[in-house]
Amino acid sequence: MLRALKKWGLLISFVVGGVLPELHEYSWLMPYFVGIMLMITLTGMEVAELRPRREHFLLLVANLFMGLVPWGILHLLEYEELAESAFLSCIVGAAASSPVVVHLLGGKSEFAAVALLLNSVMASIVIPVFTPFTITPHTGLSLSRMQLFFVVLDQVLIMLILPCIAAALLRWLLPGSKVVSRKLGGFSLFLWMLSMALVSATGVTRISETDASFDQILPYFILAAVLCTCGFCIGRFIGGKKYGREVGQCLGQKNTAVGIYLGLCYCAPLVFLGPTLHLLCQHIFNTWQFVRSSTRKPC
Repeated sequence: MLRALKKWGLLISFVVGGVLPELHEYSWLMPYFVGIMLMITLTGMEVAELRPRREHFLLLVANLFMGLVPWGILHLLEYEELAESAFLSCIVGAAASSPVVVHLLGGKSEFAAVALLLNSVMASIVIPVFTPFTITPHTGLSLSRMQLFFVVLDQVLIMLILPCIAAALLRWLLPGSKVVSRKLGGFSLFLWMLSMALVSATGVTRISETDASFDQILPYFILAAVLCTCGFCIGRFIGGKKYGREVGQCLGQKNTAVGIYLGLCYCAPLVFLGPTLHLLCQHIFNTWQFVRSSTRKPC
């Protein structure tokens, strides 16, 4: 059953969200679903493995370059809105669900957890520093670096800090929770499927609300697909045989919630399509990974 869910569950979730866009009204639940999944994953981790490695710092550098290089190229070509869209898609760092996905794929979730922590710290610093220089506010308002800092902090608090604290308390108060958490893979996958249905519904709703033509949306979709593919591929290369899956996941799967928020609040009307479509692309890629993983070996 779990094998079948891994293989087709995410695809089904996308279809459900696409045909029931009204589910986007419950999208506020997604950070909490991700937080619960992360807490379960962290509770079952080996603490001795939670240490920074060389690949973690290469990942940080790659994430910074993925945010700035596409922006610089598109800026020079005078595609300003696409440039801002690329920046908001890639500079935000790894998604909070990265360790969960790595765990479900059979990888080293401890490595991904450390990468997530380092990425979150870097994003909290980098986004307030670079955003005022890479984005021209559509509303004419200036961006407050402190405001951006708290936007990132809010995401990190719900989806990373609180799950870490909860997992530490569970391991301390209930030593047996470490064993129990490793048996909850099916529950984590179920929460992940619910999250993906909400992602799909939200993406369809936001795109339909723009009232943009296909020709206007297409460049953003191509950009998102290229950046997403590059993230996973570059990560695989950086991680090598030992950590390719983990680094690829952390570099390809972005915390796009922050990018979407900034795009909606401060940028030209279509800029938010970049991180929104990147979100859809990265989860389509993850669906393919689950199908591939389930085909290769039983769960």
